[in-house]
Amino acid sequence: MTGRVTADPCLISDLQSAFHPKAVAVVGVSRDDVNPPPGYTGLRIFRQFREEGFEGRLYPINPRATVIDDVPAFPSISAVPERLDLVIITIPARGVPQVLEDCIANGAVNVHICTAGFGETGEAEGKAIEDRVREIVRRGHLRVVGPNSMGYHVPASRMKMYAGVQLTAGPVAFVSQSGGHAQNFTGHGPALGIGFSKVISYGNALAMDGTDFLEYLAGDPETRIICVYLEGVKDGHRLVQLARDIGRTKPLIVWKGGLTDFGARAAVTHTASIAGDDRLWRAFFRQTGAVQVGSIEEMADAAMTFLRLKPISRSRVAVIGGGGGGNVATGDICAQEGVSVPPLAGETRRSLLSLLPPVNQSIVNPIDGPAALYNPALLGEVLGALTASPDLDAVVLHVATALNLVTTAESRALLKSCISGFGARGSGKPVVVAVEGLERTPADVEDIVREMRDAGITTYSSLRAACRSLKRVADYYSFQ
Repeated sequence: MTGRVTADPCLISDLQSAFHPKAVAVVGVSRDDVNPPPGYTGLRIFRQFREEGFEGRLYPINPRATVIDDVPAFPSISAVPERLDLVIITIPARGVPQVLEDCIANGAVNVHICTAGFGETGEAEGKAIEDRVREIVRRGHLRVVGPNSMGYHVPASRMKMYAGVQLTAGPVAFVSQSGGHAQNFTGHGPALGIGFSKVISYGNALAMDGTDFLEYLAGDPETRIICVYLEGVKDGHRLVQLARDIGRTKPLIVWKGGLTDFGARAAVTHTASIAGDDRLWRAFFRQTGAVQVGSIEEMADAAMTFLRLKPISRSRVAVIGGGGGGNVATGDICAQEGVSVPPLAGETRRSLLSLLPPVNQSIVNPIDGPAALYNPALLGEVLGALTASPDLDAVVLHVATALNLVTTAESRALLKSCISGFGARGSGKPVVVAVEGLERTPADVEDIVREMRDAGITTYSSLRAACRSLKRVADYYSFQ
């Protein structure tokens, strides 16, 4: 199948009102949080919307209350005096079918079922309730996300589904079959300069799965990069077509869970998904150009790289480090991650020979050049020579905190000033930093990396992460 996917205008319109709702009801809002059940509750979700400044109208639904947190409560969806743009259901599974019937009567199309306890349990009762829910959804033409999901997290609309994370708006969307991964990514992303347009946790995918949301995001002007975590998919052909279409204009970064036998078994119990054959997924990535990652950290690094760097279609890099033994390991890491470290020749080599003293240093790529790392003015000239080379696509500064190169505020300020100044006058080729902790604590390294990123410098917590991200970005643009 090679044709482009034609967007469903009704789907796009319905999801638009779900992502930017004016009237939201939360079903199952308790009057207080005394002895709350485990997991997310209707009261918590209701309060998060209010605390974050949701500007639409909120309706708490509780048949035993008339007021909750000074907001009028209603006994059911049927009693709400206007048509709802989104209904969030947090009551036990057995009560969900009646709420869906009430949604149909209200005219509410978008429904988020937060509740678990359906087919994913493997129990007869859960499967029977799911079958009944599926019939109501089809009959009422409802757009249901879930069950067993965290639904929609939309910073621009002040819709917060994940406690303890910032509402940071930006151009990255995340479609996740796992609510936990969605929460981790929304919490981890802002430290890398990543803000979110839409975050969608769709759980069991009873009515809508990842492809429905990809169809929307493909044309969403608020989204420039799309990240996906999935365990299974209903329509593989549709996913392939969408991935090809999206890739022409937006990077699609995919973490596919359940590629091993153990992971596949866990996927069945988590969201009742059939994970699929590893060979089929390798073919998917090869044929679509989607960017494959294997963790939230890798996904975040890749998204940061796409956001911060100009396109490169090859991954030929120069690495500047300090220490001959370390550079041997550097060469190995680059090779293992598929990054080319070509020898320096011609004008580039002559320029470096005139700049770097020959004592205890080497201009064989990877470059053993501690003098440049200690001297920002010299480093600027070295970077200029390297980025002018037609044989290189990027430069990586491999900085070990154990060598005290970035351990003081003064040295970090000099390094940041040099790199930032170079970027303003340079060729536009990426200059990135990889920080290695060695004997320093992870917290120290994280603080240094965060400070560098806050200064606008693309910084990774290891050389391997830097190489892996540069290779993925180069492969994406090369495929396109």
